[in-house]
Amino acid sequence: MTATDLPVVVAYQFAVIQQSRGQPGIGLTLHLLLEDASGESTFFLQLEPSSVWEVRDACAGLAAWHADQYQTFLAKRRASHQLNYGDKFLKTLPAKDAYGLFYRRQNELPVPVTFRTMLHQENTGILVEAVPAAQGLLLRFSLMSSTHFACLLPDDLAFLLADSIDEAIWAAEWERGGVADAAGH
Repeated sequence: MTATDLPVVVAYQFAVIQQSRGQPGIGLTLHLLLEDASGESTFFLQLEPSSVWEVRDACAGLAAWHADQYQTFLAKRRASHQLNYGDKFLKTLPAKDAYGLFYRRQNELPVPVTFRTMLHQENTGILVEAVPAAQGLLLRFSLMSSTHFACLLPDDLAFLLADSIDEAIWAAEWERGGVADAAGH
């Protein structure tokens, strides 16, 4: 598995999977915008609680491998927070900057109700491999439909995803017995 062979994540939208409001979270849905040699596509990836933690830990661990990129990411976060994530800040970034693309494109990715309330076998993945690469993090999942899904998550998006998962897990909608109580966390 090499970075040049895989679709690259351009943006994502996520949602906690709850069977009904106020119930424990049973997983996480990621609606991914992917780009490869043939163009753009989208994919719904759903994670059970144990995989949510594995993905979060792999994304957060990338900071140790790419310390310079992580410091650049933190500088972008501070600058964007100061400008309330506005277009003014995004215009200062190069057109192909992963952080800028994420914020420009993220709202194009709705998460339908069915992906907020139940796990779909064909979309539910278990993290099999997370490999730091020069451009980010290579992720490979085994899907319950007996297929595989792999992608390259650029550095900035890996750091953002670790933050997104942390925010989702500790948000008010997570109840006792849900993902926040996964073993080891």
